[in-house]
Amino acid sequence: MKASILAKIVVVLCFLSLVLGFFAIDKNESYVGDNKTNKKNIISNTNKIAVIELDGVIASSSENNFFAKEANAANMLRSLKLAKEDSEIQGIILKINSPGGTVAMSQNIYNQIMRIRENKPIIAVMDDVAASGGYYIASAADRIIAQDGTLTGSIGVIFSFMDYHNLLTNKLNVDQVVIKSGKFKDIGSSTRAMLPEEKELMQNIVDDSYQQFLNAIRKGRIQRNSCYEVPKEDLTEENLIRYADGRVFTGIQAKQLGFVDETGDIDTAKIMIEKMTQQKFNNKLKAKLVNYNRKSSFGEYFSGLTEYSLNRNIKFSDIIPTSMVLSRRPLYLWE
Repeated sequence: MKASILAKIVVVLCFLSLVLGFFAIDKNESYVGDNKTNKKNIISNTNKIAVIELDGVIASSSENNFFAKEANAANMLRSLKLAKEDSEIQGIILKINSPGGTVAMSQNIYNQIMRIRENKPIIAVMDDVAASGGYYIASAADRIIAQDGTLTGSIGVIFSFMDYHNLLTNKLNVDQVVIKSGKFKDIGSSTRAMLPEEKELMQNIVDDSYQQFLNAIRKGRIQRNSCYEVPKEDLTEENLIRYADGRVFTGIQAKQLGFVDETGDIDTAKIMIEKMTQQKFNNKLKAKLVNYNRKSSFGEYFSGLTEYSLNRNIKFSDIIPTSMVLSRRPLYLWE
């Protein structure tokens, strides 16, 4: 009887999810990031600045976290693409609170920011943490602002593999039989020790990914051609090489070394980008900040909450390092 009542409740909620989700997506014309707004293709008489947030690990798919649904990396990338084409948006502020994440997704966001920078000013504002991949994407912005106590830096790459072959072999008497086409086909296997030549191959991947990181910072900060009349700190090649060893800095230290341009918060960024948009577009309009993160429908919220509730007590990712959750991938990540 109880199961029948529960099933009916679930059906009703799912129906409401579809109905309310439809109205959340298609009827909300006031939301600046919505597709309906972007179809207007008009020039606004307001200096609109899109605020796009990133909260959490950078990955192609978000963690199963109900509360961070609108600020994951995939949503940031989508929002950036919308803002790039939106004629009402004259500048962008990125709010970053992330320890980093996967290499490819960090590069996807970085490349999109670099494309936007050609036509619209963009500022990165760091929150508690903007390290490794978080700093990688920030380095593409015209300017970087950090709080005095923000933790940033951690420029480097980590590649993790689990190795539990001793547990299987010595404790459980379990052996794995592998038939493979080449000697490196099962590289990184968790059921045997890694061989020296395999470690060398993996190290080469890490070294190459690290050089990509350095080149991105060079392109974004050392080689930037910015004529905006707002505060700027120059990063030298010497400081980049010397301090890009995985260490983290406070916001004050990062400014002294040239890794960020100014210390402050979102209000500091608003004043700065207002000057930049006025200079870029030759206008004197006051800036209006608009939340540009994609809104989730009620259906997405309900789905996320259900999954989050059902899996919360058994999530393995809560008790092991993120590099283990994202194992077998080179990561721009600080743990």
